Parts: sequence; structure tokens; C-alpha cells
Amino acid sequence: MTALAAESLKFRTVPTGPRLVLAGGVLAWLTAVLFLAGLPVTTGRTLAETPAADLVSAAVLGVDVAAIALIVLGALTGGTDLATGLAQPTYTLVPRRGRVVRAKAAVVVGAALAAGLSAAVGCVAIGVLAPVVVGLPAAPLTGVRLALGAVAAPVLYGVLALAGALVLRSTGGGILVGLGFLVLPTVLDWVPGLAALKVVLPAAAVHGLAGVSTPGDAEYLAAAPAALSLVGWVLLAVAVATWTTGRRDV
Repeated sequence: MTALAAESLKFRTVPTGPRLVLAGGVLAWLTAVLFLAGLPVTTGRTLAETPAADLVSAAVLGVDVAAIALIVLGALTGGTDLATGLAQPTYTLVPRRGRVVRAKAAVVVGAALAAGLSAAVGCVAIGVLAPVVVGLPAAPLTGVRLALGAVAAPVLYGVLALAGALVLRSTGGGILVGLGFLVLPTVLDWVPGLAALKVVLPAAAVHGLAGVSTPGDAEYLAAAPAALSLVGWVLLAVAVATWTTGRRDV
């Protein structure tokens, strides 16, 4: 059995993984509903008064919840074998530990795409159908790029959490790494002079793909550089985890 087949089997047979994927999608949809319900308070406009694009944009924010679920999944994928003692027999069967790390990353990416796509499709549908609640026709379909770009968030932060768990040898450490990268742009905004660093962070790649940032923003990246940044962060996370794992006895 290959490393990828083994990691895929572990994901399918341990209920926590599929449940987190499902939870990511469902919680994203519920969050989208809450954001739309709160529009009269946050914007001072009712659903009927809110432009269709703004309805979809507000609903798609729910995908961020899926990213949090995938941070937990990524950290569990990296940390569970170490916590349960399965790491030793795994590395005995697969001496080239990079294959194990890459297999774990592939499983996390697959799960993140499933959770992210279901969350994005559901959130867009909620935004489009929101006017029906107040007796108006459904809004036109908008925000497709925004939704597809948002799918990158669960993928990227899930892989970062996986790498964090493998490097720190801790599921909790992996969760902290994933959440740390998620909130770091906000922290940099609080520190004078550091906002310029936001362009190299994972969030800049996600927002660039989604078309959220605009020229002149500290984190602005066009779609192509954003895609390169996304791939670069994933490759860097896997490389660091592979190097760290290969230097240890277990």
C-alpha cells in the first residue's frame, strides 16, 4: 500500500476527518445566514435595500468558518500519529518520510477542496436566494470569482496547520500555527509600519484570487501573482515539514 493510499484510508475510516469536512460546509452556510440576518444592524440596510453583489459578498464570508474547520483537520492529520504512536511503524514501512508528509498534505488538500467548494456553493446560493425571504425575486448570480477564491483559504490554512503540527509535534501547535497565520494580517494592521508585510502573507494570496483586495491596498496581488504565492506557501509548508520530520528519529 502506498503512503497516499494509507493516509486516505486513515482519513476515511476515522470519523473525525469526514465529520470536520461536513461541519465546515454546514457551519459556513449557517454563518452566511447569520451575516445576512445581521445586515440591518451592520450596514443599516434591509435585505431588500442591499445590492445583489453585497448580499453574495456577505454570505461568502461564511467560507472562513470552513477554513477554521480545516485548520483543525490539518493539525489532527499531522499530530495524531505522533500522539498515538503510529508514527514509528509508519516511518518503518515508508522510510522516505517525505512521501508520508506529501501524502498527508494531499489528503488535507482534497478534504479542504471538498469542504471549501461545498461551503462556497452553499454560501453563494444563500446570498442569491436571500431576497426571496422578503418576497422579492432571487438576486442575479454574482460573486463567482469571490467564492472560488475563498475556496483557497481552507486549502492553504489546512496545509499550514498540518505543517505546524508536524514541525511542533503537536496537534495543538498545528492549530495555533493555522490560526496564527489567519489573524496575522489583522495584527500587522495594529503595528505602525508593518502593514507593508501583508503582501507576502497567505491571506494576500487568498484575497488576490478572490478579487477582494484592490490596487493600492497593502496586501494587493493580481490573480496570477496570488496563485503563485498560494502554490509557494503550500510548497514551503510541505518542504519545511519534510525537512523537520526527516531530521528526527521518530
